[in-house]
Amino acid sequence: MKQILISEFERGLPEFDFLEYRNGCCTFQNTRIINGRNINEYLHVIFALKDRNFSCSVASRINKNYLNSNSYNSGLINPHIDLLVLKKGTGIIPAEEAYYFHNGRVKTTTEIIELIVNDFKEFGKSFLQKQAKQFENNDLLKTGFDFIENLEIDKSILNEELGKDINSAGLLTSNPYLKLKSELQSVKGIDRETRKNIPRLTYELLEFYCEDK
Repeated sequence: MKQILISEFERGLPEFDFLEYRNGCCTFQNTRIINGRNINEYLHVIFALKDRNFSCSVASRINKNYLNSNSYNSGLINPHIDLLVLKKGTGIIPAEEAYYFHNGRVKTTTEIIELIVNDFKEFGKSFLQKQAKQFENNDLLKTGFDFIENLEIDKSILNEELGKDINSAGLLTSNPYLKLKSELQSVKGIDRETRKNIPRLTYELLEFYCEDK
């Protein structure tokens, strides 16, 4: 199964390299460089021989520490979304529609994998392209990255502060967090849905600052 996946991805999505196989999940990676930053694009395919299904997702990660996270993320800089959700254009889909099913035979399984590759090409890549444009042109992200580029604080101390805040009351109170959130909230022309994501974006930007070497 793994070898069929790798072969079909090499043929259909040659820009994505096979990165790793871990816990039943094959991950393929492409890296873009936008404004001097590496944007890591991942295609994840989890397959279960016993249940005879594939679960597929697309992720764009600026923070590589999110590589092995199974959690979906609707944030602005580390989004992770189910491929069939992208294909169907809905936020939630019934469990019975959340998988690509196969019968375990080589021929039909290969056909399903070909369908998965085509769906990644049509829906996954368009999602990643939209995300790349955000990194290039989004005023909110530009403000956030400008802030952390000029931030001078011990990364280990900030990381500890962020962890303590999250672990105590679930509310962040560190000074850099409050200052960055305020600057992001002052950006003009941001729609209401995006504004709801500012607290998460603030945290993920500071988290990236702490992890960036």
